[in-house]
This record gives sequence, C-alpha cells and structure tokens, in this order.
Amino acid sequence: MATLKNEFAGLQLKNPFIVASSELTNTLEKIQLAEKAGAAAVSTKLCFLQVPFWAKPYHKVEDRIIFFSPSGDRMSVEDAQRLVEGAKKTTDIKIIANMMGPSDVEGWGVLAKKLEDAGADMIEMNMSCPNIGLHAKQIGAKQAGGAAGASLGQNAELSEAVSRAASSAVKIPVMAKLTPEGPTALMAEACSKGGVAAVSAINCPQSLPSPDIYNGGRPTYTNTNNMSFAGLCGPAIRPLAYRHIAQIRTKNPDLNIAGGGGLMTWQHCVDMIMYGADVLTFCVLFYLKGFRVIKNLEEGMLKFMEEQGYENIGQMRDLALKYIVTPDKVNYSNCVPKVDQSKCTGCGSCVNMSQCMIFEQGPDKKAVVTREKECYGCGVCYWTCPAKAISMVNEDGTVIDPPKK
Repeated sequence: MATLKNEFAGLQLKNPFIVASSELTNTLEKIQLAEKAGAAAVSTKLCFLQVPFWAKPYHKVEDRIIFFSPSGDRMSVEDAQRLVEGAKKTTDIKIIANMMGPSDVEGWGVLAKKLEDAGADMIEMNMSCPNIGLHAKQIGAKQAGGAAGASLGQNAELSEAVSRAASSAVKIPVMAKLTPEGPTALMAEACSKGGVAAVSAINCPQSLPSPDIYNGGRPTYTNTNNMSFAGLCGPAIRPLAYRHIAQIRTKNPDLNIAGGGGLMTWQHCVDMIMYGADVLTFCVLFYLKGFRVIKNLEEGMLKFMEEQGYENIGQMRDLALKYIVTPDKVNYSNCVPKVDQSKCTGCGSCVNMSQCMIFEQGPDKKAVVTREKECYGCGVCYWTCPAKAISMVNEDGTVIDPPKK
C-alpha cells in the first residue's frame, strides 16, 4: 500500500505538501483552511524584528502561466508570534515560521528564538526574497534591510554565519530558503555547514512584466503607478526549479530539501521528487485554484505510486539524477519523424519551421518526410505538432513516445 507520509528534518508529515510563505499564510483563517484541505504544513508569511518598509501585494498574471509578484505583506515579529500561537492552539498542521533577520548576524538568532517560543515547529530563514536588498544593491541605492533577501543569498560566508546564528539559538530544525539568483548548490552547502537541517528552493527569480506600450511605458499592474523588479512565479519557472533542486541534491546528497517553483499537477510533484526533493512547496497553484486542489495532488500521486509499485516517496527520490551528464557524455540515438496521415490536418506547422527542411506538403496538404537523412531527430516537430500526428522512430523501428504533459 502506497503512502505519502514522510519525515522531513525531524518533522513527521502526513504528506509532502507544504503551503509556501505568502499571503496564503498570513492569517489564522487561511492556515485553518489549508489544514482542512489536506496540507501537511504551512510556512507563515515573512516576518522581521523590525519591518524595513511598508508594502502591500501587487501582482500580474499572464495566461495563468507567468505570475509577477513585486511586493507583499510584511509581518512584525509580534504579529507572527500571535499567528503561530493561534495556529498551534487551533490546528494540528505543522507550522514553519518564515523570517528575515536584521543586518547584524546575531539578530537572526534572536528572531528565531522568539518564533520558537511562540510554538513554531521549524524556522525558515528567508535568504531569497527578490524584493528586499537585491534590487537596491543592483541599482546602487540604499534601502532599509541591508544585505537581506536574495542579496544575502548570494553570499556564502554571510549565509553560513546567519545559519549558525539561527540554528544555535533554537532546538527546532532550521531551514534556509534559497534564491535562484545565486549558486544554490554552493549556498546549500554553506548553510548546511552553518547548521541548518534543510533547505528550500527556489524562491522567485527577478523579472519585469511588459509595460503599457500604448501609454508611454507605464506599469500594467492594477494598483500601482510605478513598480520595482518583480519576483517571477508560476509554471514559467518550473524547469528552472527542477535544475536547482537537481544541482543541490547532487552536491548535497544527505541534505533535506523542500522543492518548489511552479508546481501545478501531481505529475510535477513526481518530477520534483525524482530530481531530489523530499517535500514540495506550493504558492501560485493555490492562488489560482485554491487549497481544494491538494486532494487532486494526493489522489494523483497515490494512484501513480500504486500503479508503478512505489511504496513511499523515498523510493522515487533522485531517480532522474542518474540520467544527468555533462554535454560531452550525452548518448544520442538516430531517430526520425513519422507522420500519421490519418491524424495530420495539413496545418503546415512542421513544414514552416525554418531550422528544418525535411518536411513538404503533399497534394492533399498533409505533411510528408522527404529528406529523412538530413534529420537530427531533435524532436521539435514531435513536441509542437498541434494534431499529435508525428511520432519519432528509431533505426530499429521502435517508437519513441515521451509523455506530453
């Protein structure tokens, strides 16, 4: 019988689904809803000893794939303590307290201890917020908060120091949340040396949405008249997250890893685990579809595990890593496309590709492979055919049919 129960850095979890720190976790009501929907843990909204500047959320969503998040709510440590205390009194869900310490290293330990005293089950050190510290550093401006967020997450020596300060101040496990703006595998190693029990990756890389080109380049957000660089969230960053998790796991084989970044389906959950994650974090999925989709993730994963013969998450973890090699060691096969004439609609998408000259349209407009020997077998036609009329065939006649998620 397959199970999703899991141990993560000493926490006993009923499943691997964790709600990431965000406006999804800044009130007791939302935490209670997350527990009711089936989440195993929540990471509370980012808090500070002293909130560096006031901000409120503003977002932009493009095609439900790209989610821009330049800013969010900030919580004082007093508000975070009340939230943690309330959650521990009224729920059984595991509470991970997300925090960002001050510019002095010792302050990270002070803040962590306050959250432990409030009842937190784990501390999550935010070394990755793209909206605090990094933007100011990049443009040479001064900003309250100093070397914080993603700016801190690029400095291995300082990250190790604050990891040691926080880890030594508390008895509960400490996790470092890493930024894709830095070398995450090396940063994970540094934080581990500082005593963290786990790392979480990835937070959002920096980005900018399209401006309003018909209005002098003004921002296209609904509630601002100007803007800062935005954290890029949602399905668009998922492949980037896979890469970082695989690199962290490869360099740190024994470290507990929470993997997230654009996960939207149970298949994505399995992907992330096979690349090295122990547990999974979600944000945009719940913004767009609500906590109720946790049930779908759970049912989909369990059915898959039963069908494939996996009894637990550990049996799936890292399976994809053995296939990752350096470019000089890639093992190529000689395959070519084959067109199913019964499915081909004659749309011409394969014929019109400029990098490939092997297709022509026959009298009935349907695609025909005419220059097979020139084919690289790259697969672009396979992945992009709108009618799914193209398959890839090896020299021995076997059909290559990777899943199209």
